[in-house]
Amino acid sequence: MSTEDFDQFHWMLDMVQHIDMGLIVLDRDFHIQMWNGFMVHHSGKHAKDVQNRSLFEVFPEINEPWFRAKSQPVFDLRCRSFIVWQQRPYLFRCRHVRPITGQLPFMYQNVTMHPMANTRGEVNHMFISIQDVTNEALASQTPRATAPSQQAAQK
Repeated sequence: MSTEDFDQFHWMLDMVQHIDMGLIVLDRDFHIQMWNGFMVHHSGKHAKDVQNRSLFEVFPEINEPWFRAKSQPVFDLRCRSFIVWQQRPYLFRCRHVRPITGQLPFMYQNVTMHPMANTRGEVNHMFISIQDVTNEALASQTPRATAPSQQAAQK
């Protein structure tokens, strides 16, 4: 491996750990293989404490039969699967980024499950991306104030 290749690999690892999005890799048995910095920060669970453990052991609040069914197309059909906050507020009960000014008890999440093929084309892992959409959820739940120019036009 050249120095340039090693640098690029290092940069990719740094991005995965510091991106403002949760990234998790699960195997077909739903054991956690990778847990990025976003998940450490928001869940309070360190990677060394969750790695190689069952997702359902670490997060017993996740409905296992539902999640297995939701994940099946990812593994079997090689297609993405989505969970949007309007249907289910969160997959992982996590803190949001506005603990003082925030009015919500948890982080609202959009979740995408992606198939991960190995070099033989087999899908034995998936990665889950978690997007914090708490601000969007809060905005949709808060009545919007009418702008002064709109108030004048309404009179």
